[in-house]
Amino acid sequence: MESSVKTNRLAIVSFVSGLIALLSLGLYWALFLSAFSSSPGYAPESANRAIITIMDLSVSVRNFCALVALVIGILALRDIKKKDGTEKGKILSWFGIVLGAGEILFRLLVGIIFILAKILP
Repeated sequence: MESSVKTNRLAIVSFVSGLIALLSLGLYWALFLSAFSSSPGYAPESANRAIITIMDLSVSVRNFCALVALVIGILALRDIKKKDGTEKGKILSWFGIVLGAGEILFRLLVGIIFILAKILP
């Protein structure tokens, strides 16, 4: 028996964007380890320029997808609530919000740690 309740498309977009943000973080660190762990002294000039370019691109993708996951997840929850049970996808929306907000908070925390490390002796 098929359910006539469809999944909200915004919820799906939010969840997928959050997953892309999370996976691009893993891609970044995998490329970082492959590019810099074999080079002496972890010198960026000795790493492959293509790998560094892909790493830079993955940071941009991660930032964009985290913001999209957060905003679209909130919009999806509002849309699902407005349609009064004719669409499902609250869990996907919440996962998208958590992944997007988690990524943003993680980046803020890392930034604050680096600022404090520079300021404090």
